[in-house]
Amino acid sequence: MGKKQTTKAQLDETFEVQEGQVYARSLGPRGNHQHEVEFTDGSKKLVTLPPRFRNVIWLKRGHYVIVDPNVGIVSEKVGGEIVNVLFLQHIKDLKAQGKWPSEFDDQKKEEDHHEEPEQQQQQQHNNNDDDNSEDDDDLFVNNNRPVMSESESSSDEEED
Repeated sequence: MGKKQTTKAQLDETFEVQEGQVYARSLGPRGNHQHEVEFTDGSKKLVTLPPRFRNVIWLKRGHYVIVDPNVGIVSEKVGGEIVNVLFLQHIKDLKAQGKWPSEFDDQKKEEDHHEEPEQQQQQQHNNNDDDNSEDDDDLFVNNNRPVMSESESSSDEEED
């Protein structure tokens, strides 16, 4: 199958999770077409990306995949092969069908809760900036240039 056909099939394909296949979240690439993934039970393993997905689909940290632990090279370090890469539409469909693992939903909600207090603090900081728009302390400082203070320049003028 060519590049265009593989991409179209991956995006438009409806799939069923076969027996033995599990959901996992990518923790990032580790080189040589291997990615570290975290399974729903919390265990972490390396899995391989099959040649049909290489240079066609880019797998980044945080993406969800379906892994078959019995396919491909299975060793102490490598725990299977990526069968399918899940995109946002696939995840929405799985949630609607009730097939999405709750372990991944809980982690997403926890991340959202951690972001909310930070966003509130940032909004308060932005409100304070509006009040103190005269302050020059918030300006960008270029560390590549020497800093000339006013006291040095005034002492130079007095000597002349």
